[in-house]
Amino acid sequence: MDTLFFTLVFFFLISAAITWIAGITLAKTTDTLDSRFKIGDALGGLILLGISGSLPEIAISFSAARDGHIPIIIGTLLGGIAMQTLIIVFFDLAVKNKKPLSYVAGCPMLALETFLTILVTAIALVATFIPASKNIHNTNPLSFVIIIAWIAGLFIINKARKNPSWNRTAGDAMPGRKHRERRAKQDHPFYANKSTLHIILIFAAASVFTLIAGVVLEKTGSAIASRIGMDSGIFAATFLALVASLPEISTGLESILIGDNQLAVSDIMGGNSFMLTIFFFTDLIAHKPILSYAKQADIFITVLGIVMMTIYAFSFLLKLRHRYFKLGLDSIFEIIIYFSGVYVLTFIR
Repeated sequence: MDTLFFTLVFFFLISAAITWIAGITLAKTTDTLDSRFKIGDALGGLILLGISGSLPEIAISFSAARDGHIPIIIGTLLGGIAMQTLIIVFFDLAVKNKKPLSYVAGCPMLALETFLTILVTAIALVATFIPASKNIHNTNPLSFVIIIAWIAGLFIINKARKNPSWNRTAGDAMPGRKHRERRAKQDHPFYANKSTLHIILIFAAASVFTLIAGVVLEKTGSAIASRIGMDSGIFAATFLALVASLPEISTGLESILIGDNQLAVSDIMGGNSFMLTIFFFTDLIAHKPILSYAKQADIFITVLGIVMMTIYAFSFLLKLRHRYFKLGLDSIFEIIIYFSGVYVLTFIR
């Protein structure tokens, strides 16, 4: 490999580290702003949480749309569904309990959130079959439907959270705090003595760093994939999706370690559904109906994500009690399905 390749890898790794650190900062400042502005579980709070948690994917996708790198957009967003679902396996491994995560956190509410995310993903899947020539002002007709479905889902979830029947857990479960309880706490400890203006400035700075890092990730990632002869879509669906998920891994593990098991899973599923709303805006930037350009491999990775989420959705209802190698049976299936899928994906490409 030549000097340019190692330079690209260096900047890719530096950008990944910035994304990780800035993403954690965004999560903590978002919690504090939620508490101070009293938006909690309101629609505004859920949208703020979704946007701040998905800034890496937004930056990568918008940069790729501007450059016309459609496979990068599709790989990052559709591939990110499967990757972020796989993150729950790490959470399961970190749970301090003799029972798996799906048991200690499982409830109808988590299953509902997951099924709604599956619905939004299914709409994106259907959108891939609409020809590019059938666009509406250069956008895929279903790209905007995804946004409508996501917002409708937020209303349903917000209403269901207030109903005790949707929050039933096993008698010896350890779900941790509810969303409203986390949002009602007195700021994040790191920002307890900071003024609101100070926190807003930190939030803005972290957002800027995340966006810049995302642009660098997209450009260096595309170049690295080209130089090693790897399809850019596969690179985006695996390596880029993993890097963009680093903040979720860190903040989710932090939630697990302090006992907020249900919140960790809920935030992953919420992020999955929000990511797909980005397609509408990439359509506008690229002046093309992005999902209409999805290939067979993109459809495959989307189905893979739906299957993985479906497994967890039912496990949240069934609440399997046993762990094997410190993992629930559902998480073991997730590992097998994901890596088998990635292996098959290389042949499809």
